[in-house]
Amino acid sequence: AGTVISPKLKEKLNIKTTGSNYGFDFYGNSSIVSKTTLSELKLASLVYQNLEVSIITLPENFISCGIELDGILGLEFFKGKVVKIDLANNELIVASDISYLKEDFGRPLEITFFSGNKRPYIPITYSDSSETVIALFDTGAINDLLRMGKNSFLKMIEDSTISNKSIRDTLTINYGYGAFGKQRDTINYRFHLPQLTLSNTKFKNLIVDTYDSPNKKSIIGPNILAKAVVILDLVKDDFYIKPYENSVLDYSYRLDFQFNNYKVTQVTDSSKAFEAGVRNGMKLKSVNDFHFDSLTICDQLKIDWSEFYLQKNIQFTFESDSGEIVYNYEALETTTDL
Repeated sequence: AGTVISPKLKEKLNIKTTGSNYGFDFYGNSSIVSKTTLSELKLASLVYQNLEVSIITLPENFISCGIELDGILGLEFFKGKVVKIDLANNELIVASDISYLKEDFGRPLEITFFSGNKRPYIPITYSDSSETVIALFDTGAINDLLRMGKNSFLKMIEDSTISNKSIRDTLTINYGYGAFGKQRDTINYRFHLPQLTLSNTKFKNLIVDTYDSPNKKSIIGPNILAKAVVILDLVKDDFYIKPYENSVLDYSYRLDFQFNNYKVTQVTDSSKAFEAGVRNGMKLKSVNDFHFDSLTICDQLKIDWSEFYLQKNIQFTFESDSGEIVYNYEALETTTDL
């Protein structure tokens, strides 16, 4: 939520610390964090003076893209401004009023802030529920569209918003890292969520993972930026979402086999994939012209795989003990959710 700089940048610019405080990440880890005050910070023509920032070690997620982060701009840097994030056109637009954007973005959602922190929470609804819940909007968190707090998920089961049949898998998840430590979850769930609604935008048939959230809130993550323009109006504390014209918002799984981490996890005997020789445990080597052993992590992050796998024709190549297996997938005219 707050603006931070890296220890490396602190040393490079010979910046002195002015104190410290406790910091917490969304996994509940805490740490004593040094802080300082920057006399001036500029983004194009936007200038902020005497901005208090934290000094923390930043994630190295983008090293494979040739990017080393020196800092992160927090929401308080844009106080009293309107921020438009248009990832498809590589644009970040900052205005003093939403009228300057000259577009109709539909019905806004009210942004809520707690305890004075500039962490934006927005109201969302699940499936056919009429109950609105609050979720953290955080583009610097996990790379999902939605990561649901486990308590929220269990409440949905209890309230019959979704059924136990929605559960696809039980997961032991502990590979994530927050700002101050490792994910400490034990057992989580992967489940089918029929619908997620933000304002007038409906995302359908998502497969969602849960996580243990100390604040018992879910997270709307940066994957949303691949689907829509997002506007944060920090003048009126409103949130807008406007899907791109060609965005696919229905995540229905249409392939006739399932895989995870490039390994086949499920294929039924009656499927076309099985007839082509696809078996559990096989490693996915390539899809169409994309060879996974030659794609960098950065390359893979640029592809919206949920939309890629909705193509009508896809050529899959697998590695097996007897050599390569090629499966020319053709989408059925009518599909059902797995």
